[in-house]
Amino acid sequence: MDLMSPAPRKAGLVLAACAALVAGCAAPGVPTGAGAHARAVATLQRVNTRAHACWLRDSDFRDYGLVPELDTTSTPRLLIVPRGKPQSLPKAVIVASSDGAQFYGPLAASPLAGRINDDISRWAAGAAGC
Repeated sequence: MDLMSPAPRKAGLVLAACAALVAGCAAPGVPTGAGAHARAVATLQRVNTRAHACWLRDSDFRDYGLVPELDTTSTPRLLIVPRGKPQSLPKAVIVASSDGAQFYGPLAASPLAGRINDDISRWAAGAAGC
């Protein structure tokens, strides 16, 4: 079979057209691809900046340090680790998406959980205060 005959070329064009059509079917307002990742990184950068400014000066967080993972191709994360031990297992992991942030880990069951959740939710939404 000649690969340059009209039938295979036509089938290839039809497949390409279908792929383009399906790619354009994302729901309106739903971020996709690189744009969504860039917004997630920007969200975590805001949370990271505020967490450094607010938590690292607060006695409630004296036992913890922060390790950002912003340069990843997957979900950007901010790790809350034992202070001075950046290679330790995290006590909490903050993950960001294009529309917010959430956290999980042992600190989610601690007295700090409500504050962490409230802070990261506000900061992810753009608030600047502690």
